[in-house]
Amino acid sequence: MTNLPHGRRAVTLERVAYGLALKTAARLGGAFKKTESGRQVVIVLRLPTHAELYEYAAAASILVREVEALHEFCVGSPTISRKGGIEYEPINTQLKLGRSLLIVWPSDHEVPREMALVADRVVAVGPVRPFHLVVAAKSFADQTIDLADAKRMMDYPLSEVFAAFRTKRPPAAVLGRLADSKVVETPVVDGPRLEQLVGYGDAKTWGLSLAQDIRAWHDGKLSWSDVDRGLLLSGAPGTGKTMFAGALARSCGAHLVATSIARWQAAGRLDDTLKAMHRSFDEAISHKPSILFIDEFDGISDRARLIGNVHETYWTQVINSLLELIDGHERLDGVVVIGATNHPDVIDAALRRPGRLDRHIRISLPDTEERRQLSRFYFGNDITDEVVEALATATTGLTGAHFAKAGREARRAARRAGRAVSIEDVLAVLPVPKRIAGGERRMVAIHEAGHAVVGVRLGVGELKTVAVPWEVHASQPLGFAHFQFDENPLWDRQEYLDQVAVTLGGRAAEEVILGTAFDGAGAAEGSDLHKASDLATMMEFQLGMGEGLAYFNLKSTEERDRVRQNNPAVAARVERVLRQEMERSREIVTRFRVAVERIADILVEKAIIDGDEVRRIIRETSR
Repeated sequence: MTNLPHGRRAVTLERVAYGLALKTAARLGGAFKKTESGRQVVIVLRLPTHAELYEYAAAASILVREVEALHEFCVGSPTISRKGGIEYEPINTQLKLGRSLLIVWPSDHEVPREMALVADRVVAVGPVRPFHLVVAAKSFADQTIDLADAKRMMDYPLSEVFAAFRTKRPPAAVLGRLADSKVVETPVVDGPRLEQLVGYGDAKTWGLSLAQDIRAWHDGKLSWSDVDRGLLLSGAPGTGKTMFAGALARSCGAHLVATSIARWQAAGRLDDTLKAMHRSFDEAISHKPSILFIDEFDGISDRARLIGNVHETYWTQVINSLLELIDGHERLDGVVVIGATNHPDVIDAALRRPGRLDRHIRISLPDTEERRQLSRFYFGNDITDEVVEALATATTGLTGAHFAKAGREARRAARRAGRAVSIEDVLAVLPVPKRIAGGERRMVAIHEAGHAVVGVRLGVGELKTVAVPWEVHASQPLGFAHFQFDENPLWDRQEYLDQVAVTLGGRAAEEVILGTAFDGAGAAEGSDLHKASDLATMMEFQLGMGEGLAYFNLKSTEERDRVRQNNPAVAARVERVLRQEMERSREIVTRFRVAVERIADILVEKAIIDGDEVRRIIRETSR
């Protein structure tokens, strides 16, 4: 409990600055309004993330002592135990005395319901701003600080600013000490620059543009508000998201702060997690320009999916704190925040709003040309063109991480043998591919031909290629039918139904031509049946294209799956759509069975067929 005798509340620069932030919040809460005599006014002042409760409580006591309009108030705050528990019974006792009360409340604890009901207002206290520092210095020590100097001081953690500031010490000396006391920057570990990386597509283009902008910002030629300072980077495991962050930092001449949601959580309980988050941001702010790379970003739950969850309060506080840190305004000038994830669809929507991680780039698996370049980079520039082509084929479906690992192991084998890297060295360390042959190859070919024929007949996109490779790695599908769509398609109900039918076309071909169904269509998340079920669910319950018009907020595959599992009526409506479209696919496959089988024969023999050839076969066999 605060409200200690005034003599025990020494005035310091720190407390004066905190008091100014508290004063603004108290004014917003109505503390300065005239009230009826004897009426109790209760205002809860919720502190910024990671604020020192004791110091703010002391600042509030000084504030009510020195500001005449607040003399009627006393100050209360809870007690935090060593284990993180919170005790607020003394506040309840003071409430019963009938005096007006300013309650200083820590941000990492929820305001109890009964206290929120008592309070006239619950107000968030804003962070200390540069102008607060200017006013506090003048008030506390009669020192004049230029606002520009105050802004530069605020680039450092507040604790360091208040430690460096001494009475009569000029602002230039304070800034000099802050600069001198900066922790020696940890150099980015040796490695490739972004210019040297292969297989990063749009991410590399964005990163090189960022490097130019950071140089322009550093030279005073560009405002930080014109720099892309937030990115959500997604991609399958092993696509090199962490490597990208290191290479980007090297190309930008920036300090790299590499952390993860799991590392923050490993610190302990909620308060420790929030402190770990704050330390990462403080390090990035103290070493500008910097890249703050947060891996496993999907580890922070989406609040929309937490309603009713036992961990809802915990994660809500974590997300709110992270949002406050990302919205650091001028303190984050010079800091680029990158969140990396394998599952971008489960990220809380607030984290992806403009000004935060509003740009999303997906790192895809390397294409043939990129695999050629990766082969030369990791296996040696002196390998022949024939070896490069062989490796580009042998590494289909592999990620950049696979190349890096295989390169290390192949070079190690060559060193031990006292010779240059050979193709045998490389092939010996590559993951063993799965060969598609015999009856399995015929089944996969029929399946993909079914997709192709149903799609062409219904006019769903433009069929570009159908393929059944000879060999695949674990991360690859056994085959595919690639349809190209307009970048921003506007689909009506029938086009959604057509897409469902195409997705089920492979399973329909298996049943019609092979007389049975194989497990590939529903083997895992992302399979044909999963995709078709999701499309049908969106139609029925999100887009108003089904039996009803009610809207459900089902923005992730997990949410759509959950609503199907937990609601029999939902599952029944989805099943009706799937059965209807499955029957339509069967009819098309039956009518164009000759075309399906001819296309499958070509896939079995040649592994690939282009869209024009598929359309020609369909025309010829339909005469």
